[in-house]
Amino acid sequence: MILDMPSSVTEGLKVQLGTLLDGLSVEHTTWDSPVANAFKWRRKVTSRFDEEMGRWEPIPPRIMPEKHALILLAAEEFVEMAVNDTLDSSVSETKRHFPGHDLIYILEGLTPWTRKNRSLRNRRFAAGVRAQDQAAAPEATPASRRRRNNAAPEEYISEGIVEDAMLQLQVEYDVLIHHTATQLETAQWIVAFTQHISTIPYKKLREKLTSSAGFCMESGQVRTGDDARDTYVRMLQEIARVTAPIAYGIVSEFDTVSKLVTGLEQGGPLRLESVRKSANKDGAVSDRSVGQAVSRRIHKVFTGKDEMSTDV
Repeated sequence: MILDMPSSVTEGLKVQLGTLLDGLSVEHTTWDSPVANAFKWRRKVTSRFDEEMGRWEPIPPRIMPEKHALILLAAEEFVEMAVNDTLDSSVSETKRHFPGHDLIYILEGLTPWTRKNRSLRNRRFAAGVRAQDQAAAPEATPASRRRRNNAAPEEYISEGIVEDAMLQLQVEYDVLIHHTATQLETAQWIVAFTQHISTIPYKKLREKLTSSAGFCMESGQVRTGDDARDTYVRMLQEIARVTAPIAYGIVSEFDTVSKLVTGLEQGGPLRLESVRKSANKDGAVSDRSVGQAVSRRIHKVFTGKDEMSTDV
């Protein structure tokens, strides 16, 4: 992957991004973006997937642009656009320069800005209460009044304006918004988006190949077992209506998968009907049994011959 950083980005962010990207062997360069702080990606393509052969085949190397663009906005910039009602024109300009792209907006510092804005609202409320209390106390010293008058006034901005602007980005323009608090966090998330975008073609291909499955094939969805027995138990629990007590009860009687399959083939669909559920992991049994419905389902899963079946 190649990350094109805008020339307008701060030097500190460039250094942090360069350090993180070098550690991942990701190339990076700068470009004169027509939109302020716009990042884009390019992909080094060296192979293509042959659907007929079901494999990746090498092709002459070429660089292809990615249909993703990331816009970095400081909290103050975003709030100013929301207040001045210029967000619509800004996003329209971005879409004009990046047609057909999926847009990502990183709002840096908006959460701290919101906390500061709320503190300002609370201080103004407290000041209003104090002003009412002091209305009947004209003996306040001129010096204290001068100090208050010399303080630079801060303007409170309604949170509704900012929230409406974020909703407009998400709903009207289908923009992905991510919040960061610091420059380092911004760099880390730009790198994270780079890693994610690099895997999109492979994830789409895997989803296409596994679309006929009746369950999620994504790695990490199921926690792996600590040992062979634990993995066996967890595998059984992936079958619908097989709870942990049922799984441990079956494992207590058939301690390996091969023994379970043999038992099901010899005993038929109701082989597990009378198997006692386990009361705990140590193998203590309870008074309740697996039952016919679960026994039939497990038998069908382990002995079925239909290669297109999605019953689990």
